[in-house]
Amino acid sequence: MRVHWYGVIVAVASVATASGGASAQAPVIQLTLVDAVRLASRDNPTLRAKQLELRAAKANEVTAGLRPNPTASYVAEQFGGSTAEQQHTVTLSQPFELGDKRQRRLDSARAATRVTTEEIGDVHRQTILEVKKTFTDVLVAQSTLALAEANLRTLDDVERFQRLRVEKGDISELELTRIQVQRYAFERGAADAGQAIDAARIRLRAVIGVDAVASDFTVVGELEYRDVRLDRAELLRTALDTRPDLRAAEAGRLKARADQALARANAWWDVSPQLEYQRIGPDNRVGFGFSIPLRIFDRNQGEIARTTVEIERSDTLRQAAAVQVLTNVDTALTIVATEGKKVSLLRDTYLPKAQNARDTIEFAYRRGAVPLLEFLDAQRTYRETAVEDVRALGNYWSALYQLEAAVGRPLEN
Repeated sequence: MRVHWYGVIVAVASVATASGGASAQAPVIQLTLVDAVRLASRDNPTLRAKQLELRAAKANEVTAGLRPNPTASYVAEQFGGSTAEQQHTVTLSQPFELGDKRQRRLDSARAATRVTTEEIGDVHRQTILEVKKTFTDVLVAQSTLALAEANLRTLDDVERFQRLRVEKGDISELELTRIQVQRYAFERGAADAGQAIDAARIRLRAVIGVDAVASDFTVVGELEYRDVRLDRAELLRTALDTRPDLRAAEAGRLKARADQALARANAWWDVSPQLEYQRIGPDNRVGFGFSIPLRIFDRNQGEIARTTVEIERSDTLRQAAAVQVLTNVDTALTIVATEGKKVSLLRDTYLPKAQNARDTIEFAYRRGAVPLLEFLDAQRTYRETAVEDVRALGNYWSALYQLEAAVGRPLEN
């Protein structure tokens, strides 16, 4: 039997949600990616709302399985007359549904529950994608801030060295001023990175659940390149079998057929046997009978026609969902390949060259062999290349997470 990854996680999250009310947990201060996924599966408000919708659907199953209530009536007549005898009538009636209506109602309600169950899986899939991408945004911003701070330290070292040269009269005050002006670009990069960290942390806390994570939480993790084996044919097969939105569309097809069967069952007439007891004066009498509706005009034609069209519509929606799944996988594969190539080019070729050029020119500049503008240009090129490397790595991981969501399960190494 195939076990679906999202279904397992949703089931675990439902149990955690049910038990979470008994003992509230303290907000998390340090957050890893594993913690973020676990907490979002339990505390994300959109996911929890969808889980409550499942409980409502199960309640509808109870309603669908109920039998019609019996009816009791009492009538007292002929009071106040001089000769008429008082008459009391008690009638009991029990409707009996024909056409297997109760079973058809249950089938429709259970089919609706299956649709909601698969929709929970899809909400969970999208929630986890948002958590992982936002977590990556935090890591990218933190790495960018670390680069900016490292560049500031390098520039400070050069500035201290040049200040000594100015004091000795080896260089003019103008060169020192140029270095100090260049510092703004690095400070601006650090400020932008700090703002990006705050914005990403706010989004991450919101998607996880504000009660589960402390407002001053810190993110723990590293941006590291990881090569993932990708087999397009296997991924496409897995997506068609695993994607919860596609499974929800399939459940919708079954729901449409169950609704049509219910509509046809509701076209049947029902019979209501009756038992009557009468007391007229001192006499007791018992009678019986039955009532049935005369289905002359309304034979549920409109509902039968509507559910027939709904079957065709649900089939079309399922086909559209399958096409969308395959498109998502192919698109995500293309993005992963492109972003992976960017990371490889930057890490293997351009970043080492930029770093080597920066270090060489800095060494030469400290000894007066190259002008200041050449040193500043090499420093700026290295900074831009290093930041681009971090961004490319973040985009690569975001693309991998998008591919995971497109397939419907985590990717294997």
